[in-house]
Amino acid sequence: MYLSKLEILGFKSFAQKTVIKFNDGVTSIVGPNGCGKTNIVDAIRWCLGEQKSSALRSDKMENVIFNGTANRKPMGMSEVSLTIENTKGVLPTEYTDVTITRRIFRSGESEYLLNKNLCRLKDITNLFMDTGIGANAYSVIELKMVETILSSKAEERRTMFEEAAGVNKYKLRRRLALRKLDEVKSDLTRVNDIVAEVNKNVNSLERQAKKADRYNRHIATLKEIELDLAEREFASFSKKIEKIKTTKDENLTKKAELDLDLDDLSLKLNKLKSNLDQIESELKSKRSKVNKKTEVIYSVLNDISVAEERKRSADSNIEKYSAEIAELGKRINITSDDIENAKQRIVKTTEEVDNKRSSQNEIKSKLEELRTNLDEKKSAVKRQSEQIVHKFKAVSLKENELLNIANALDGKNNQITKLNDKVLQLTNDVAKTVGFIESLNEEKDTVAKKISESEEQYSKKVAEKEKLEIKLNFLRTNELELKSLISALSEKINFIQNLVDNLEGISRGTKSLIENTSWAKGDVALLASIGSSDEDFRMAAEAALRYNVNNILITSLEDLQRGIKYLKENDLGRASFYILDRDESSRGGFLQTVERFFENRRRKNLMKDDAFVDWAENIIKTEKKWSRFFSKLVHNTAIVKDFDSAMRLSAKYSNLSFATMNGDFFDGAGIIDSGVSPEFEETLFGKKQLLDQLKNELPAKQKQLRNFSESIFSTTEKIKGIDLKVLSNQGKMLVNDLANIDKQISQFEFEKKKANDEIEKTHQLVQEYAADANKIDNEKNKISDDLDKLQSAHSSADTELRIKEEESLKTEKEFNSLIYSENETKLELERALGAVRSLDNLVIQSKNNIENLNTSIDIRQNDIGRANKAIEEIKNILNSKNSELENAKQEKDILTEELEKTEKSYLEIKSEAAKIENEQNDIRSEKDSILDSNRDLEIELNESEIKKQNLTEHISEEYGLQVELKQFDDLQTFNFTEKHNEVHDFRQKIKNLGPINLLAYSEFEEEKKRLDFLIQQRDDLVESEKDIVKTIDEINHAAHTQFLKTFDDIRENFIRVFRTLFDPGDEVDLKLEEGADPLEGKIEIIAKPKGKRPTSIELLSGGEKTLTAIALLFAIYLVKPSPFCILDEIDAPLDDANIDRFTRLIKDFSNDTQFIVVTHNKRTMESAETLYGVTMQEEGVSKIVSVRFNENVNVVA
Repeated sequence: MYLSKLEILGFKSFAQKTVIKFNDGVTSIVGPNGCGKTNIVDAIRWCLGEQKSSALRSDKMENVIFNGTANRKPMGMSEVSLTIENTKGVLPTEYTDVTITRRIFRSGESEYLLNKNLCRLKDITNLFMDTGIGANAYSVIELKMVETILSSKAEERRTMFEEAAGVNKYKLRRRLALRKLDEVKSDLTRVNDIVAEVNKNVNSLERQAKKADRYNRHIATLKEIELDLAEREFASFSKKIEKIKTTKDENLTKKAELDLDLDDLSLKLNKLKSNLDQIESELKSKRSKVNKKTEVIYSVLNDISVAEERKRSADSNIEKYSAEIAELGKRINITSDDIENAKQRIVKTTEEVDNKRSSQNEIKSKLEELRTNLDEKKSAVKRQSEQIVHKFKAVSLKENELLNIANALDGKNNQITKLNDKVLQLTNDVAKTVGFIESLNEEKDTVAKKISESEEQYSKKVAEKEKLEIKLNFLRTNELELKSLISALSEKINFIQNLVDNLEGISRGTKSLIENTSWAKGDVALLASIGSSDEDFRMAAEAALRYNVNNILITSLEDLQRGIKYLKENDLGRASFYILDRDESSRGGFLQTVERFFENRRRKNLMKDDAFVDWAENIIKTEKKWSRFFSKLVHNTAIVKDFDSAMRLSAKYSNLSFATMNGDFFDGAGIIDSGVSPEFEETLFGKKQLLDQLKNELPAKQKQLRNFSESIFSTTEKIKGIDLKVLSNQGKMLVNDLANIDKQISQFEFEKKKANDEIEKTHQLVQEYAADANKIDNEKNKISDDLDKLQSAHSSADTELRIKEEESLKTEKEFNSLIYSENETKLELERALGAVRSLDNLVIQSKNNIENLNTSIDIRQNDIGRANKAIEEIKNILNSKNSELENAKQEKDILTEELEKTEKSYLEIKSEAAKIENEQNDIRSEKDSILDSNRDLEIELNESEIKKQNLTEHISEEYGLQVELKQFDDLQTFNFTEKHNEVHDFRQKIKNLGPINLLAYSEFEEEKKRLDFLIQQRDDLVESEKDIVKTIDEINHAAHTQFLKTFDDIRENFIRVFRTLFDPGDEVDLKLEEGADPLEGKIEIIAKPKGKRPTSIELLSGGEKTLTAIALLFAIYLVKPSPFCILDEIDAPLDDANIDRFTRLIKDFSNDTQFIVVTHNKRTMESAETLYGVTMQEEGVSKIVSVRFNENVNVVA
């Protein structure tokens, strides 16, 4: 395998398409500095996949595109193609010619092609893996890499050892295995978490099942005790009600007698109040007169105070104006002196301006003369420089031409010798090829049979994997949808919970009273917050309570008063209250008892209707202490099926209200509430019901999501178990083997034919090369003569240029000095003119200031006259106001005496009226006491009736039984408290059990099965983890073994090659870092030439370091030869003796490795079979001239 062809288009300095063909052996690339030689090396490196722009000597990757010259436009793309002969099948592909192409566009897009087919960078990297070829492999060596190989950074040095040892594939397999191990560990952690969670659920469900059994036993005992207690309480309540009714009638008779006494006292009090009204009117008139006279006195006093203040202000102003006039006179004198000084300075500065203008005119005249002289000398220098540049270019072209001719002549002579040796080698190769072809045909039949078997097995596994992947996609889609649903459900719950917590939809006053209940002494609750219903009845229950859900429930009239006071004091708006005492007293009178019979009959008739569903009081759930509120609130509300049924029944039962299952409401008064409410516009009661429903749905959805996740995990594990890559790789390896065999057969046939043709052509080439050598020698002599003449002319022109440049520089220096003097004069002139203008302005401004000061003095003198006149006027006003004040005081004293007499009479009559009012209050107090007593009896009566009714309803709701009135002889002695405590104890036992899951046993069985399944999955993952760890250990062992073996081979080769290049007695060695992992530890190079003892290889000379690096590279080649090697000017630091050693070493290796050497050294050029010259005939554009010894010179591009 070798590099056969390089095609370059638009890469760096290669603007036009350039094709370079490479042959076996050594090829040299030569040319002057800057002509583009190293760009060929960069093109090869770039095509092999180099990704670092710095390695290509560019800031960014798009800089490799030809950027244009003065005569050429920039190109839009760059393309490099590299063709490799793969006749020995070193590369894992079926092609004998492998062409790699890389393109890049200015837009930033790039492409890779393999044999003109688009591919990935990874495909090219994998193609060259462990072959010694690659952008960063040891196949491309430049001078700076010598320092890198020998530097203290061991990473890049290690890369070459690993490439030679072929451990990169092991490292790749280890990375993949470690990644898979991480995945297994992650899965194992997840499964362990699920197992722990499920195990916790199983334990919890087992406890719940046992708790449910205890719950059932407690419920049975509670029923027996509570039924007996209810019958006794029912009898006790009935007896108490009769006694209360008798006491109420007696109180009503006493109240009538007190009302008569109260009427008599009211007549006497009204007569006294009439007299008081007349006296109050007279008092009001006299008080008004006294107040008016007092106001007059205050007004006069105020006027006197104002006048005195005005007089003090005028006196103060006179003193201030006099002081200002004196100060203004001083300022006028100072300003007059400033004007005289400014006029003197103006005269002096004007003389300076005239002198500066005269100097400026003289400098301008001199500058014009020097400017003309300087322009003439600069033109002469420019013309002479252009002549020198033209002559220099001619000399460079002749030097390049002479170098190319000399190299071509040496190459021709060496090539003739090589061609004769080649004929003998080709004859031996033809005989060997015939034997190889026969052996390969037998191997081909065996491989074809294995391919057929491998394809059949692969097809079965593909079908199985496709089914599992379809199932996995279905599960993942459902899982994703379920996750979105759960996320939306959670967000909805949080949103509604926030609405409920913040009491959204409730008035400001109601919200404040509920959030801060410190104003109430009894229980306080919002009706919407304490009720609930089953989901099926949610809309019906909300409709039944729609007008009352925002009511606040309180237990006393006093709490009502406190609540209203709290709202008013804090300006919080309004709120609706529902009072327990008032509700029971207002709704629990005798009328209800009389009508109950007829009401029950109507209710029973309604319940027989097909549209009837239930009573609203039965569907609403709440705590026991609040249950009677809801019973009273919705007592006459029925739940029916639909709107039409409610419409029909509301007409028939006008005293009842109806709520439908869809949320419509028909009030007994004829009001109909219907329509559709969005979820988030429902009442607080509806939001609370919706929130409970959503919270019940969420756990079921989460459980369903866990089931999907487990199925996905199980299916994924099955898919991972089907390793198509192994089967595919086996098939590909067999196909590659078959293709390689075919290629080898074709290649051997081709080589046989090629060898015979080559033998015939070689004799003709020898004769042609000899003739070419003679022609080249004659041309070389002619070019040498031309070069001598050009160099002489260039030297004379250069001397003349230096003389003219010195004269021009002297004149320019004198010109610049005068320019500086002119600028200084201009600046001084401007300063003097500015000073004159400033002084003129100062004189004008000072004169204006004097005029303004005189005006100010006149104004102040006028102000003093006005102030004296005002003082005389104020004295007259003060005399008048003092007289007015004395008269007003005398009139006020007379009015005050009359007012006091009237007030005394008023107080005597008012005292008599107060006595009568006290008698009335005593009678009213006694009357209120009787009313309070009756109210308490009414409350006690209603409370007993409600307790009796609640007792009946509780037994009916709790156990489905009716309580009947029975006679008990031991009611007086029966201990109700003890029985209630017993009921409370059992209820507390049930409550202490907490929430009861009656389905716990079935759920326990289900979760137990799931737990067993997950434990099995966990065991499988543990085994998988052990297998992967074992695989990683095997990979590490294989890599260590192969690396250490290769390292030992390289070490032996390095010692041998180093001593060949230097001296057999030199101290040289390679060492691995002790105690470190061989695949990660540092590699130390020891190189001590004879007679030297450097402490570090960094201390070696440039040539010694270069030879040491070359020795290491060739030591690697001996272990694993790279098909080709590119050396970019690494011979630059070597002297002639070391160059000879270097070229001999290359000759020895050229039989197995193709060398492409970029060099300036003649001895290195002499060792090459093929020579390429790089020139820049057009500025900025590189071209290639190829020389094959004993052939004519050919222009490749």
